[in-house]
Amino acid sequence: MTHEQSMVEHAVTTNAQPARPYRSYAFFIAAYNALFGIFLMLYKRSSRPLEQVQPLDVALLGLATLRLSKAISEDEITAVVRAPLLQSVEGKPQPQGSGVRNALGRLLLCPTCTGTWVAAFLTYALHLFPSYTRPLLAVMSASGISQFSDAVLSMLYTDRNILRANKESQ
Repeated sequence: MTHEQSMVEHAVTTNAQPARPYRSYAFFIAAYNALFGIFLMLYKRSSRPLEQVQPLDVALLGLATLRLSKAISEDEITAVVRAPLLQSVEGKPQPQGSGVRNALGRLLLCPTCTGTWVAAFLTYALHLFPSYTRPLLAVMSASGISQFSDAVLSMLYTDRNILRANKESQ
């Protein structure tokens, strides 16, 4: 490698984003699938037959997942959970460390990614412990509806105010 090639390579690596922790991602993919396998084994051993998931269950699971994933990833109250994995860089949260710690930090920064795990745990809990899980789903779903409604109303009020301001300026 020539000196010039070395300089170009150094410039590319120093200006590029940090390397993604692919080995740690693979670990989380394996863990996710292993948890599903464990769920299936536990459910096979249970005396209850596999219940058919009803549309209401899917709606409750979806709304509860929305609320819990946002709570885990973004709410102020859960910052204590994220603190060991995230740091603030120029006012923006960034994953700390490397390897599994970095990958878990990246997972926490993504409500959609977190939601995949939350949805899995809620679904497993609904099948394994339905009498304990349904009240949690009801509470989190009501909170999810409230959060969604608040977002829609905020958009409507913002649009209304913009239209009023445009009308008054004409």
